[in-house]
Amino acid sequence: MVQYILLLFFSFSYISSQAQVKLGLQLSPTLSFNRLDDDEALSEFDNDGVGGRLIAGALVDYMFQENYYVSSGLFFVPKRVGIRNRTTGTEEAYRLHCIQLPATAKLFTNEIALDVRLYFQAGFALDIKILEDNLSDDPQFISEFRPVDASLLLGTGAEYRLGYNTILFGGFSYRRGLGNVVRSTDANVGDVVIKNDLFSLDMGIKF
Repeated sequence: MVQYILLLFFSFSYISSQAQVKLGLQLSPTLSFNRLDDDEALSEFDNDGVGGRLIAGALVDYMFQENYYVSSGLFFVPKRVGIRNRTTGTEEAYRLHCIQLPATAKLFTNEIALDVRLYFQAGFALDIKILEDNLSDDPQFISEFRPVDASLLLGTGAEYRLGYNTILFGGFSYRRGLGNVVRSTDANVGDVVIKNDLFSLDMGIKF
């Protein structure tokens, strides 16, 4: 059994090296907030606060041309939804746990210093909700969230090559929600359109 696992590992390593694929791990301390885009909701509700979250996951960078990459991966993305009624002052907060599948393009510069180059990233991400938590004692506004969301993903940063196969990277990214995360509200609330935004400090390693 061990020899088959070793054979699979070395085969994957060989294919990765031939296909110019880089695998990596990423941690991203994140500020999560939301915005209300509905005119009717804006007359009655405000977004409420910012929450600190931690995005974590694995990434895959595939080079299809020198300095041009397609980047994807699998990330755990927690989001905060906060809403406040202007009239009553009632506040509610929710936490959405999502699995995110990004599909982005990365453009790298040539080296700006020894073993250092910059990158710029743009694309989209699919968010699949796996769990939701109500952080309020007695929720009155939102009764259900949608299971799927999509985001615009923009990022920039720098990579530092430690050796032939090891790369450290750091940068910033912004995920702008494109869809309404609210599926249904309580009967006396009406339509509420909430979209999530996340601003992250990205750190990780590729090999």
